[in-house]
Amino acid sequence: MVTKQYLSESHQPTAESIRKLGIHPNRIGRDQERFFGHFSGYALHSHYQPIISLTHQRTVGYEALMRPFLGQTQESPLALFARCHTPTQICHLDRISRALHLMNFRQLGIKDGWLFLNIRGEEIRQSNMDAAGIRRTLAEFGFQPGQIVLEILEDAVHDEMLLAEFVQEFRNAGFLVAIDDFGTGQSNFDRIWKINPNIVKLDRSMVRNAHQQPRARRIFPRLVSLLRETESLVLIEGIENQDEALLAMDTDADMVQGFYFARPSADGQAHHDLPGTIDKLHKEYASHQRQRRVNFQSQLTTFENLMTACADLLRQEQSFEQSSKLLLKQEGCRRIFLLDGDGCQITRTIAPTHTENNNPYHPLKHAQGANWARRKYFQRAIESPDRVCISRPYLALPDASIDVTFAIAFKHNNQRYVLCCDVDSRYIDDAGNLLQQGRMVSQSTGPDE
Repeated sequence: MVTKQYLSESHQPTAESIRKLGIHPNRIGRDQERFFGHFSGYALHSHYQPIISLTHQRTVGYEALMRPFLGQTQESPLALFARCHTPTQICHLDRISRALHLMNFRQLGIKDGWLFLNIRGEEIRQSNMDAAGIRRTLAEFGFQPGQIVLEILEDAVHDEMLLAEFVQEFRNAGFLVAIDDFGTGQSNFDRIWKINPNIVKLDRSMVRNAHQQPRARRIFPRLVSLLRETESLVLIEGIENQDEALLAMDTDADMVQGFYFARPSADGQAHHDLPGTIDKLHKEYASHQRQRRVNFQSQLTTFENLMTACADLLRQEQSFEQSSKLLLKQEGCRRIFLLDGDGCQITRTIAPTHTENNNPYHPLKHAQGANWARRKYFQRAIESPDRVCISRPYLALPDASIDVTFAIAFKHNNQRYVLCCDVDSRYIDDAGNLLQQGRMVSQSTGPDE
């Protein structure tokens, strides 16, 4: 549970402390226990949206969001920024909103959650790199730098060196830095490496695409994993329903945010039964995982038996084509081929007729004589003879399809061979997720390492 400690008199904002935030005190008003701002005829208010750790099963932060009103009509913050005619006006509006967020958040008395503050790209400049001064100013409001996450729209800053310098300056002063909306505009891993943020926030469009498109769903967990390998925590934004929440849970993201858990509000309160909602998610996820493992194991066993039978027929001097007949008929089978002990393909590739049509990669079709020794499925099979192994999903030749490869190494007439069967990963239930997570699914099958 979030604890509260109410504002002491020593942390009440003064005119001088407000000036240190870069705005004039007459831009700030107060209505009972809430502060509001004035800008170009608009009244500006603060709302806060909880940021959730599904692992810790609680709120760990709050994103501060501006809510402008013209009379009784609420406007979009983006629309208000669009009405600013100069960079100076944009920066002024940005600073008023941050000052409000700080003062109102302190009024709420929340002590054990990060406060995420958005910073416009126009504010990323040399004259604003006084992290030590900002640290002293925040102390007057009762904040330590470790409580503040500076949230930057990375695509809005075109000078990468300046952005990296800004991030490093504030990280060195104890602040945390988040890059917002990764997955849109010019976002790329090269910039993440250079900027080195504490947190990367994935844009709402990414979870929506992963929910709707199988290809995006397959890639999504790997994207999260790769971002975490850059030493950044990952926060998935825009979770609006249970299916998206389960998808986020499946990626092992560090934090989530969205209407499913809580809408922005003046007091930053989450769903009235957040612990119950998260507990339900964990139970639903565990149930899904159990059923996926059962289905997965059943499919693996089918291919394992067919592969073993095919290898036995080859040892009995049956032809490669005759030995492969049953395996070739199995749903999902794309191609079968045989390698020698050095990884060289010694047979032609045989495939169901429906997979041979309309192949734009036809120059790669004829693979007899190719060397597949560098493939993990070959190496694992050689290390574990007479056991059927399965690869992780990968881009397979010759048709650039996403497949898994079953492989079994066996001896015949004192020669080593490796029988291989490429299978469309869509026919191996959830192969992408289960294998990418490194699970051993039986004693005789497992992912490449």
